[in-house]
Amino acid sequence: MTISVRQAEEKDSEQIAAIYAHKSVMTQTSQLPHRTEAFWKNFYSSRARDYLELVVLLDSRVAGHMGILLNSDPRRKHVGSFGMAVHPEFQRKGCGRALMEELVDLSDNWLNLLRLELDVFSDNLFAVELYRKFDFTVEGECRYSLFKEGNYAHSYKMARFHPAWELP
Repeated sequence: MTISVRQAEEKDSEQIAAIYAHKSVMTQTSQLPHRTEAFWKNFYSSRARDYLELVVLLDSRVAGHMGILLNSDPRRKHVGSFGMAVHPEFQRKGCGRALMEELVDLSDNWLNLLRLELDVFSDNLFAVELYRKFDFTVEGECRYSLFKEGNYAHSYKMARFHPAWELP
């Protein structure tokens, strides 16, 4: 089993669409379901320059997707945020970890980011644990912040700082 991470390409749109076609995946995002392959093809050609798209490959198959947003606001250029999803068939096989390793390397060594942040459903225990393994901490809980499966749900605001940064 070979895992690798690379920049997403237009040819990946069908496999990325297949990831987000799963209700169990969409339930854990803030996106709306029923995104088509055409949406994902157009997504890459219309994306702003300050956005990076990665895919994780498991034996040459797209197993997961990550979008990294870099801030163009001069006062927030040191902050990045991201979202990710892994196909249910490949969850808990190292794909999420591989995406996170690449994210942390890019953040610390290439993008000059001090802070990475994200929002995650507080009941998504596997995701929260994965982020904690990469030194993310919960900064706060946002109560009733998202609508999920017919109910309002809580989310965590999590963040990680560059390891060389000394917090005051």
